[in-house]
Amino acid sequence: MNITQIKYVLEISQSSSMREAATKLFVSQPALSLSIKELEEEYYSTSHRRGSKNRQLVFFTGGR
Repeated sequence: MNITQIKYVLEISQSSSMREAATKLFVSQPALSLSIKELEEEYYSTSHRRGSKNRQLVFFTGGR
């Protein structure tokens, strides 16, 4: 995990969508999604974005 990925996770958790987070971070939405995917692979987990009411990014550990 690097500082950029931490910033991405924080912005996603505070935004109502990946698109909004990408806009605020000045990156494309596919680049943001790829960074999150790499983070998931690094920690063998998957993330799930809950509904806009909760605005949470939750990581689940998997049995990979």
